[in-house]
Amino acid sequence: MEETNQGGNKKIYIAIIVLLLLINGVALYLLWNENKEKKDLGEAKVQLEQEFHSLNDTLEAKKMEITSLIEQGNIQDSAVLAQRDELEAKQREIQHLLASGKMTKNDLAKAKQLVTQYEASIAELQKRVEELTKQNQELTAQNQQLSTDLDSAKLTTANLSQDLAVKNKKVELGSLLQPRNLMVEAIKKKNNGKEVTVNRVKSAESLRITFETGDNKVLEPGNLSLYLRIINPKGETISVADQGSGSLKMTESGETIQYTKKADFDWNQSNKKVVVYWSQNIQEAGTYKVEIYQSGYLIGKGELALK
Repeated sequence: MEETNQGGNKKIYIAIIVLLLLINGVALYLLWNENKEKKDLGEAKVQLEQEFHSLNDTLEAKKMEITSLIEQGNIQDSAVLAQRDELEAKQREIQHLLASGKMTKNDLAKAKQLVTQYEASIAELQKRVEELTKQNQELTAQNQQLSTDLDSAKLTTANLSQDLAVKNKKVELGSLLQPRNLMVEAIKKKNNGKEVTVNRVKSAESLRITFETGDNKVLEPGNLSLYLRIINPKGETISVADQGSGSLKMTESGETIQYTKKADFDWNQSNKKVVVYWSQNIQEAGTYKVEIYQSGYLIGKGELALK
């Protein structure tokens, strides 16, 4: 009976030992499996981080490119700007997951999904930026061409304006009369009304300026004004306001000078004889000079010496 009890106890001990060995084996297996999962999870995380950092570099490059284009005023596309902001939000979410000290399988799966979306969004953003950059380059080229064409047009216009100014100047100068047979005489009237010339200032009642205009087919027909300037022996312009004296501006120099009397007559492009009388302030002996002006140009000169 005692031997029977000892045999039963021995079997129990063996069973307990086998059970403990099984428990230890399972525990060791579970521990090994857990370590393997952690290792696999760690390796996957490292690989995911490397992939994310590579994508991150691409995103940063695109962001710099977009920022540069925005600062230059070339990109104002709202979709691109919104996409850039969305990418930055995903970037922060992935960074938060990867920064977690205890990443689970679910975290890893979510991070992988976000990285895949991240990569697709960057590719889409890059494509859009390239399209916009190409459009901007085309617009820049068109603007440069337009600028070149405008500069060319301005140069052509300037040349045409210069040519026109030269032609207008030629026409203006060609329309100037060339007075001939200019005579400046001092006269007095006899009792019968006949005019006689004199050479003494005391005898002179007035000056008579006579000249012919000559033909000119360039000067348009119509009313024409010529301005006579009489300069006394002291070099002073004789000017009497209530007798028609005034001032005129010289075309080339812009200088304003006094004139003595204006001669108005009807011009028909043919030679015309013009006679102008002046009787005021002829009181001093010496040389009296007469100048004739048309459109601000000096076109004739004459003089008379009185004793």
